[in-house]
Amino acid sequence: MRKHVSNTIARTTLAFLRESGVDTRAIQARCQLSQYELDKPDGRITGRQHQRFIQTVSSFDFLWRERMLHTEAPDRIIDGAYALFPELVGFCLNQPTAGEAVNSYIHNRIIIGNCDDYRLQGDGEHLFITYLDELNAPGQSQSAIGNFMMLRELVRLYAPRAQLTVSLCGEVGPEHKALDDLFGCHCQFGQPANVLGLRHADLALSAETHLPLLHRQQRQQIAQRVRALQQEQGFAAMVASLLGEALCNEKMGDESSCLDHLCAVMNMSRWTLNTRLQQEGQTFSKVLLRVRIEQACALLADSRMSVQEISDLLRFSSLSVFSRFFSTHLGASPRHYRQLRAGRGSEAKV
Repeated sequence: MRKHVSNTIARTTLAFLRESGVDTRAIQARCQLSQYELDKPDGRITGRQHQRFIQTVSSFDFLWRERMLHTEAPDRIIDGAYALFPELVGFCLNQPTAGEAVNSYIHNRIIIGNCDDYRLQGDGEHLFITYLDELNAPGQSQSAIGNFMMLRELVRLYAPRAQLTVSLCGEVGPEHKALDDLFGCHCQFGQPANVLGLRHADLALSAETHLPLLHRQQRQQIAQRVRALQQEQGFAAMVASLLGEALCNEKMGDESSCLDHLCAVMNMSRWTLNTRLQQEGQTFSKVLLRVRIEQACALLADSRMSVQEISDLLRFSSLSVFSRFFSTHLGASPRHYRQLRAGRGSEAKV
């Protein structure tokens, strides 16, 4: 499955760094992150971009640790997570037991991103959750700490007296005492893996309030969202979508002007846009070709526009050029294709 992460992570991280006095323009440029990608509702960042972003902002980790350990009260962690990912966190907050809340968070984690994962193991008394992050260098625990804090707070809502154990990679840092206070246990550093241990007895505790009808609706919405994210196509698909919109709004000319239009919309240089496409094995010419074919097929099948009007809309220099283009790629003339697909050749304008 293609790796991608919600653009909410990058957007909120950059906002936090700006609040802390960091000039984030160089970070965006280095990570090839356009403002369009950051602002796009429900947008995604590729795994490659996210990895570069995390590596680039890692020098500012001390700012994040400062806030997390000294200014972020534990009871605000859920509030903050809900503000960023309300559908996922809301679903976790309306589960029958603490264990099901934990499972809901882990199994639907793609809503936040799928560049990390969890391995669950257990014995008769404990469930051990190992955090796996392919983007972090070996021996690092920064991402694990944030995820373990989220899981700990979820469990606390269902089981306030829950006991846990925390094992972390890396060396003991100056913040170890604050971490002990946050987790309510002595965190073990220098371990081979990042592991959170929870008691089965705590995970089995039932919620004081659980709304089954709402839970059923939430589960359906979450499942639909997860399926859509599993089929996410990437940067090339976003470029194709923007090209399709531009075609419909008649903002397109030749290939060069199409490329300039996309670069202007995304606030991105030609070099960056072409590089991002090459990373997915695509070129702008290939994407534009695919969009033109898809648009031509859709207009011939579903509209009553004449073939000449469709040729003009798609910015072909002449009807004959459009007909040759269509026949080459579809194996039929535009008129024949319309007859085959729409079954109403005699009614369509030609």
